[in-house]
Amino acid sequence: MNKKKVLFIFSSFSFGGAEKMTADTASAINKFSNEFEAFVATPKESPLSKYSNEKQIKTLNFNCRGTFTPTGILKLFKIIKKEKIDIIHVQQGKLFWTALLMKLFFCNVKVVLHRTQDTRHKWYARYHYRIADKVLAVSDIVKNNMIEIDKAPAKKVQTLYNGFDFDNFRKDIDISDIIKEYGLENKIVIGAVGAMVSLEGKGQIYLMQALAKMRNQYPNLICILLGDGPGKKEQEEYAKKLGIGDKVIFAGYKSNIAKYINAMDIFCLLSCDTEGFGNVNIEAQSLAKPVITTNIGGIPETVIENKTALIVNPRDVEALIVAIKKLLDNKNYALDMGAQGKKFVENKFSDKIMAGNLSEIYKEILQ
Repeated sequence: MNKKKVLFIFSSFSFGGAEKMTADTASAINKFSNEFEAFVATPKESPLSKYSNEKQIKTLNFNCRGTFTPTGILKLFKIIKKEKIDIIHVQQGKLFWTALLMKLFFCNVKVVLHRTQDTRHKWYARYHYRIADKVLAVSDIVKNNMIEIDKAPAKKVQTLYNGFDFDNFRKDIDISDIIKEYGLENKIVIGAVGAMVSLEGKGQIYLMQALAKMRNQYPNLICILLGDGPGKKEQEEYAKKLGIGDKVIFAGYKSNIAKYINAMDIFCLLSCDTEGFGNVNIEAQSLAKPVITTNIGGIPETVIENKTALIVNPRDVEALIVAIKKLLDNKNYALDMGAQGKKFVENKFSDKIMAGNLSEIYKEILQ
């Protein structure tokens, strides 16, 4: 049987969660589906192109600077014609209309729009939801807001949780080198992973404030922060200002976050403003780490409150301190929370489950 062809498009020279999940989703389709074959179209020299090639996905050169860039539209047209694409799957907002334009030239091509962030499109851009064959949301909160605020047709919108290759994620989690490099012997390690786009970032400063207030009671408590961005220097200065410069390790951007999370006793995702899903919560739980997180956006859908994670309000340092102490002072409770988290994510967020759900969606729109 000839497989139907799915083209994932993403024109970007950066590499974040959305780019990674684009390739991971395509890879899962190729790995688990007998009915669909996935390709990735992205700029030739981009990190996404390199990552897709490493995952043995057929990768096509595609660059489109803006929604209606003529060269980008022409390039996409040629790819669809040459490769005989059946479905275009797009996660990048600026390419929503670019993909939908292809329906003018190829009447049988289906377009799937995939929202991964809980942000609003301008009123005149919302019509793309009506034209698309399917609209996917990374979480229920994103889905509900698209329907209620952006007026997307409810019958077209469906939640598709991200899928994770847990075996591959956990293949290199030996922490002996990290313990040696950062002097973590006999230390209690709490940490976070996230972009440092500002001083507040993903709430890292509130973790630092909590640490500053707890340092005398827990002298062996150390904080590791993974991530980079324009706010990193500000955060480093802030740690010094709080008097905990020696207690906070700014490890920078790391491609292999699994081993760093594995070195942590408690993992935190403390987003303050918006978060479509919260991939790192899933990854931390897959490593059996107890999680402290906030109730922003789709984050609550990534955990089970009081069973796999403790949820606090954003920017609430006192509540964060209570949560940290609850885990530090009850090791069995923390261990059980980690074990429950591992079981939870493996049963709900595997790449195999996601690929199966997505394949059913593809079959539905092709009927």
